[in-house]
This record gives sequence, C-alpha cells and structure tokens, in this order.
Amino acid sequence: MTRALLALLLMLGQFSVVAAPRRRAVRHPSPVVAPAALVTAARQAAASAMEAGVPAVQIAVSHRGRVIYSEAFGTTNRESATAATPRSVLRVGSITKQFTSAAILRLAERGALSLDDRIEKFVPEFDPRGRTITLRHLLTHTSGVARDWWFAPNQPVNPFSPVTRAQVINALNVRPFDFAPGTKWSYSNAGYMLLGYTIESITGMSYADFIQTELALPLGLIDTGVCGTASLPLREGYGLLNGSMVRLSTLHPSAILSEGSFCSTASDLVRWSHLLATGHAMLPASYTAMTTPGRLANNTVLPLGYALGVSTRNMVGYPAVSHGGAVNGFLSFLLYLSDQEIAVAVITNAFPAPAAGDSELMAIAIAKAALDAL
Repeated sequence: MTRALLALLLMLGQFSVVAAPRRRAVRHPSPVVAPAALVTAARQAAASAMEAGVPAVQIAVSHRGRVIYSEAFGTTNRESATAATPRSVLRVGSITKQFTSAAILRLAERGALSLDDRIEKFVPEFDPRGRTITLRHLLTHTSGVARDWWFAPNQPVNPFSPVTRAQVINALNVRPFDFAPGTKWSYSNAGYMLLGYTIESITGMSYADFIQTELALPLGLIDTGVCGTASLPLREGYGLLNGSMVRLSTLHPSAILSEGSFCSTASDLVRWSHLLATGHAMLPASYTAMTTPGRLANNTVLPLGYALGVSTRNMVGYPAVSHGGAVNGFLSFLLYLSDQEIAVAVITNAFPAPAAGDSELMAIAIAKAALDAL
C-alpha cells in the first residue's frame, strides 16, 4: 500500500483505531512562508554539511504546530543520483524511543500497565536474576541492563539480518548487568527492546503495527514508522570512514526494533513534537510524566534531564524537549522549545559524520534563527 493511499484512506476514515479519552482532535494547518533569516540559516547549515561530504540533509521547522519551513538537499542515493525531497523517508535512530515511551504511556492511560510494574510481568522469558527492574527503570536508562544486546558471550547473532525476540532475550539473559537498578544512569538500547516486547505482549500486535495504528496514522504521520513496513523503505546511508564517505549496510529493524528502527521525515517529526506536547498524542498528565526528569534512588536528577524517552534541558537559553538519533548511515536531532512552541528537526544520511554534519549543532543554529525571526 502506498503512502498516498494510506493518506486517502485516513481521510476517508477507514481505519478503526481505539483512542484514549479526552485527547484533542488533530488539525492540519496549511504551510506558511518562512522568515527569510530562518531559511538562510537552514540553507547555510545544509550547505556546510554537504561541503563536508554529507550526501543529504533534510530540515523542517514548525511554529505552534504549523510547518513553516521544510526543505531537503542533496541525494539519498549517490550511486543512482536520487534527489532528496521533504518526503524522502530516512532513518532516525533513537528518536524511535520517544514513540516507544508514548506507546507505553498510552497503555498506562488504559490501565494495561503501571510504570512501576516489573518487566518480567510482561516479558516472562527475561531473567532479572533477582533484581527489581521496572518499566520506569527501562524508560529512564536506570535499569542496569547493558547498552546493547548483541555483544553477549557465546551468542553469535548478526544484527544486520532478521532476529527474533527469543534471540534478543537469550542474549540479554547471559549478559551481566552494569549496576543495581536505580543507582546509576547509563544509556541502554537493549532496555528499550524489552519495552517493545512489553507492548507486543500486552496488545497482541507487533510493535510496528501498534505504532502504525495507535500513533502514526491517527496523527497523520504517514511517513513515520518502523523501517521496511507500511511502505516505508529500508534505506542505506553513508558514513565517514578513513577520510572517505562510503555506503554502509543497515542494521535490520528487528535488531533495533523499539529503540532505533524508525524511519521518518523532518516535517513529520516537527509535527509529532507539537502533537505530543499539546494533548493530541496522549493526555496532558501523561506528557507531564514523560517530560519530568527522572531521579536516581539517591534523588539525583538524571543527566541531560533525561525523562521518559526524551531529554529535558535548556537549549538556546530556553526549556526544551529533545532527542538525537544515530544509526549506521544516518544522524538526526529533534528539538522542541516548549514555551515558544517551536520544533526543529534535522536528518542526514551520514553517520559517522564530519563535524559540519552534526545534526544537533545544525538544529541549534536553526532554532536560534527561528527564535530571532518569530
């Protein structure tokens, strides 16, 4: 099914989706002309990245939910000279995590889970080895679960090929924990894999299908979801290795399912940030929980103001909700200035990347221009 057909079906109301009560209806405001200074800043950032060798850059900015700027530069495939467009679907890595967090919070709204439930309640095949590891620990990266799952001893698994839930959990069950739950903060992709399996256990749906029917389609994000599903292409990107930009193989979506498998566009991401913050994707109380910085057992606030799948810290002098994504061949950053209701998304198809291709630095420069111009 093409993305255009999905959009048509959505408009005709052919998807039956059970929505949590009291969330606001989604409206799609028409685009407006972007301030010249904002356009200049975005184009300068993209030009610098491409001069350094980045093949493609995609940028979008929204203000109060309205996409005011969306543009793409370069090529998504250098070999075929395929031009990048604002609708080019690219991999966004760990920005996936905020969708996983939102899905968990939606299930909490319905009473299907509590954030303080132990993980083995939903993923009984995972062995916590006597530890109390909760969904909250996993969401905040305070569980002690290893950063990645596939480096386990005597567990030869190729993350560039399809993997199963059993393979992932078996690998985790032989990996040592990094620390006692709640005592430290350490980024854990593997912990978010367990959250994805929790969603599947509760709903009886695949993670990809749940995200598609529960979040992406109802919100009109037809270019967003697990790569390789729902007409979202499984793209390969590029990376700077030994001074040369080379094409890289892509991790299979099943190997990074609920922690990094998403594809999207910059314009979908800026719309998502505003919908998330304004009661369309979840209830306001859930968003407050999602954006309240977590704490360790000793009451220390987590680094970066990390909350549930997002960082909450001041950026460009104002409160912001943000997250980056890095997966081989792609680099992204999504920034939402809460008080000003300005969202900026930058996606490139290069990682490892040159300094000028740092998506976070580009997003910050563009956000500064947006603040000055709006």
